[in-house]
Amino acid sequence: MGDQAKRAKGLELLLKLSLEICSQRDLKSVLERVWKELTRVLEAERSSIFLLDEESKELQSVVAQEANQIRFHRQKGIAGRVLATGLPMLIPDAYADPRFNPEIDRITGFRTRSILAVPMKGPSGSVLGVAEVLNRKDGNPFDEEDLALLEALAGIAAVAIETVQLYEEQLRATEAVIAALVKGLEMRTETGRAHASTVRELSSLTAKAMGLEEARVKLVEWAASLHDLGKLAVPDLVLRKRVPLTPEERLLYEEHALWTKKLLELMDFSGDLAAVVRIAPFHHKEFQGGGFPQGPPEGTDVPLEARIIGAADSLWCKMNPRFGESPTSLQEALAYLRQEAGRKFDPEVVESFLDLQGKLSRCLGEAAAGGGEE
Repeated sequence: MGDQAKRAKGLELLLKLSLEICSQRDLKSVLERVWKELTRVLEAERSSIFLLDEESKELQSVVAQEANQIRFHRQKGIAGRVLATGLPMLIPDAYADPRFNPEIDRITGFRTRSILAVPMKGPSGSVLGVAEVLNRKDGNPFDEEDLALLEALAGIAAVAIETVQLYEEQLRATEAVIAALVKGLEMRTETGRAHASTVRELSSLTAKAMGLEEARVKLVEWAASLHDLGKLAVPDLVLRKRVPLTPEERLLYEEHALWTKKLLELMDFSGDLAAVVRIAPFHHKEFQGGGFPQGPPEGTDVPLEARIIGAADSLWCKMNPRFGESPTSLQEALAYLRQEAGRKFDPEVVESFLDLQGKLSRCLGEAAAGGGEE
């Protein structure tokens, strides 16, 4: 490939990586595709991305073509040197350089001749890892033009990696807050059954079976965890009652859906979690219209995520008695969903539940009587 063609292909790669990283959350697959293309453009035999694992103090590969995951101490080899100094390195003859670590070659059976390694610096300036390419196929060492392209790609990738890491930290914090809210809610039930967490798992299984993308599945999981948050505002005498509710008590009980909406709005969630408020309060809405809370959305305007949670919630509640009702088996609960499909429940959601009977059974275990909630 000529120098001009290489420059053009390099610019194309920079644009491709920038656009794909901005539009996809599966960063690893994007990096794997782009780094494979980078290997071709630089006419190299292999390329790798190593990220620092702070706990083990090791560099570990997230992209390593034609090799299993590679791990080594952060101070070892050319990559370790680049990580420590934050400076790129052009090594024309690997085995002539005392800093080179031949151990990886011994493990993989690969023979490294020349190396181009650059630091991956995030927006904060910290070095997250090292990007490497090995062995130009024409036998020549890598040059400054190769270095410029790799530095540019590594810089874009580092920004994306740090952004994803921050997102994952935020995700873990979000899950911890949700878990605490759910625990507080479930402590109010007489038996303390894990209602919300079970409904979450049932809903997640169904959302995945229906082909929802990963972001929507996560939204279903969050909304399912918080679907009964408004029960914090329902009097204990109503919530824990073991006999049928009076009409007045039923109205008090049904207000939990509105309270769920109010509480979620007060929390003023941002980002992906903000959409929970349009899902969680509406899991009691019926497919043909009606249900509670009164008013919009109605029927098919109710988000699919809420319809999934509604079916999961009803399945659990049929198997776990509340307000004096008797428990049913899983088969009886599924028969109820089938009977009400098209009226109370979305038929496609019900069909997915029926297709998942084995997984539902494992998820639910042996449903025991007592202390359920709807």
